[in-house]
Amino acid sequence: MSAGNNIDWMRVASPKLEGKLTNSIQIQIAKFDEQSWWHRECLMKQAAEQEARRLAEEAAKKKAEEEVKRVAKEKWQAEEQVKKAAEEKAWADFEAKCKAEAEVRAREKAELLAAGKAMQAWLGQGAKPKVRG
Repeated sequence: MSAGNNIDWMRVASPKLEGKLTNSIQIQIAKFDEQSWWHRECLMKQAAEQEARRLAEEAAKKKAEEEVKRVAKEKWQAEEQVKKAAEEKAWADFEAKCKAEAEVRAREKAELLAAGKAMQAWLGQGAKPKVRG
């Protein structure tokens, strides 16, 4: 080889190769960054959807529990109204029975008083009661 042909090809090719390698690495980094961004976006979307489902389930559960409480309260109130109505009817029946008994006693008393007065009047006329026996 001649002295004029002594070219260090590594030095000559290096800047171009280095630029190409740098560009290639930058492209790979950009692709990786984009993939990472999309992956992170998908994970964030999944997390948001999962949280929304969890919140919806909690709201539905709370609503169902409130509905159960409301129905139980209405049932209790209805039972209380039935009890109260039964107690009022029993009291009204008792009062009616007492009133009827009082009327019977008053009528019997009036009949006895009338019989007694009739007896006194009859005895006042000089009649003598018959003794049976």
